Amino acid sequence: SGKNDWGIYQTPGAIEHMHHQVCTSMKDVVLIDDAGHWVQQEQSHAVIDNLTDFLRSL
Repeated sequence: SGKNDWGIYQTPGAIEHMHHQVCTSMKDVVLIDDAGHWVQQEQSHAVIDNLTDFLRSL
């Protein structure tokens, strides 16, 4: 998600709860600078770089 995506701030602590209670094997949460809800369109290179890093870590 982008750091400017209002949705991630609606419920404080939701990401941490999801990580510890629901998605316990989640590796990381990445919030991309200068992007909102449409992060893949607003900062496509940053999304590709983060996805590539993730895939290489597998």
